[in-house]
Amino acid sequence: MEEPVKGTVTSLSSLFPPEEAHKASKRVQDTIADRHKDLDQLREFIDDNTSLINLVQKLPEELHHDIMVPFGKAAFFPGRLIHTNEFLVLLGEGYYADRTSKQTIDILKRREKSLESQVESLKAVMQDLKAEASFFDATAAEAAEGLVEIREYIEETPVEKVYSRTRSP
Repeated sequence: MEEPVKGTVTSLSSLFPPEEAHKASKRVQDTIADRHKDLDQLREFIDDNTSLINLVQKLPEELHHDIMVPFGKAAFFPGRLIHTNEFLVLLGEGYYADRTSKQTIDILKRREKSLESQVESLKAVMQDLKAEASFFDATAAEAAEGLVEIREYIEETPVEKVYSRTRSP
């Protein structure tokens, strides 16, 4: 004997109103834009770090360098860099250390690796957000079209369980 098939029909727009899905998509798009700004800033940090590595490599090649030293916002005076193989490096949390150019380059390269891993992590987050935004857009479009969800199930008859007790003599 075949069991009767029962089911429910639910309008997708009753579960996810198109306006709400569009709002959710807009919020995700705004978050993606914010993450894109963060990504651009990280890339600028990487570029600045690379330029700094190049400068630290070139400075020790000569004993001194003639430069223009800023004095205030508008004045410059001629000056000279000496001890070009000594650098005061920020280690973090306000701690500084005197390092040679080679040690400084090693520190800067480690920072560059850290920045690159942050970029990769941010790219992965952005990919997830893009997938979420496309889901909300697709859901809004389907809800606006009047798509319905149909769930069918077969109702099972409950089975009675009979327990018997026996006394032991």
